[in-house]
Amino acid sequence: MPKPRSSHEFIDTAHVYLKAGKGGNGASSFRREKFIPYGGPDGGHGGRGGSIWFVASANITTLREIAFHPHITAGDAAPGGGNKRDGADGEDKTLYVPLGTVVKREGAVLADLKEDGQRFLAAQGGRGGRGNTAFKTRFNTAPKISENGEPGEEYEAWLELSVLADVGLVGFPNAGKSTLLAAVSAARPKIAGYPFTTLNPNIGMVTHKGKSFAAADIPGLIEGAHEGRGLGDLFLKHVLRTKLLVHLVDPAGFGDLKPEQAVRVIEKELKNYHPLLARKTAILAVNKADLPGADKVQEALQKKFRKKDIFLISAATGKGVTRLLDRIIKLLPAIKEEELYRPSEGAAAFRLPTEGFRVGKDHTGAFVVTGTKVEKLIAMTNFSQPDSWDRLRRIFKTIGLDKALKKAGAAAGDLVRIVDREFEWSDEKLPEGRQGKFAYKYRKYKQDYGD
Repeated sequence: MPKPRSSHEFIDTAHVYLKAGKGGNGASSFRREKFIPYGGPDGGHGGRGGSIWFVASANITTLREIAFHPHITAGDAAPGGGNKRDGADGEDKTLYVPLGTVVKREGAVLADLKEDGQRFLAAQGGRGGRGNTAFKTRFNTAPKISENGEPGEEYEAWLELSVLADVGLVGFPNAGKSTLLAAVSAARPKIAGYPFTTLNPNIGMVTHKGKSFAAADIPGLIEGAHEGRGLGDLFLKHVLRTKLLVHLVDPAGFGDLKPEQAVRVIEKELKNYHPLLARKTAILAVNKADLPGADKVQEALQKKFRKKDIFLISAATGKGVTRLLDRIIKLLPAIKEEELYRPSEGAAAFRLPTEGFRVGKDHTGAFVVTGTKVEKLIAMTNFSQPDSWDRLRRIFKTIGLDKALKKAGAAAGDLVRIVDREFEWSDEKLPEGRQGKFAYKYRKYKQDYGD
């Protein structure tokens, strides 16, 4: 996985590999003590594997730490033991992420962490295998069966940070966005007299007349930003969550663009990046009121954009800023927050086990069985125990896998593959007795699987 270029960068995406802990194996043992006949099975269960959690924290502003350590694993559980001793659970792994972090898997949104302390189970640890005490019945008082631990969830995920702010300050470079943020909040962004001074979004809490809101200074946009020019679309996504936009305008324009043209260019870039941005409530603020002709620029813009609120302010001197803040706190309560990153309906399929299975064929002609349930059965079966084989056969019969394979055309000698296990299909009748209640059997394709 590619790593960020510098540990000092603002990082708002991370490609991570998650691996939850494996459950502990169950034990197969019997109580053997002098003068105590019929001790019976006493194998304990394995512990549960450790899980991976993401927790939203207001004290973190970047995904840098996670991006530099993308391989995230939780602890495996301990196996069970004799004397009904259960194994210890694996240690969970908790990672703190900034507010506004979106977790995705294969393009589907799994979670949107917006509230301080909000937790998300990103990868669940495997359950522990059962010891032979769990398989004791009145018909089988000495079971020689135990389960392997279930593997933990394992997959690649994308983390994307979308800054949470009520108000977004947008505009061309050097329009005075950082100066305004510093004037109305405790934020101290870097301020200089050259374009692209701001390289990262800065957030400040603004308190005005008893009302508070979060404002974000978005790095300067230029024409073609939605296609990646300048700082491009790296930071346009941080405007998506804002309720209201304050578009700062330099009365001198930008480059060869006059103020009116500059306004239209920025509006076009926002719309091209995401249609939602074109629908957001926007206020125009002509900054640098102390410059000659700034008032005339405001009047001209008022004629061109009659439906917009247009203010004349000076972020440096404070002129007109109070009126601007009055308007912001009046508008914000009436603006409904958009639900941008609702968890996908298909995302549940990643976690919920399916009861069904599919039978297909690969290029070699072997039958391939897929499905969450059968794959877990294979992973948790202890193939070194003959009784576990018998149990697996019974389960295959119960869930209809025998019937499905026969319907698919399986004949004697055909290879059946489930995950990394290979079986040979046989029409041979099993002997009467404890294994004779079903007609078809699976035999080991290889003598030793190297469990």
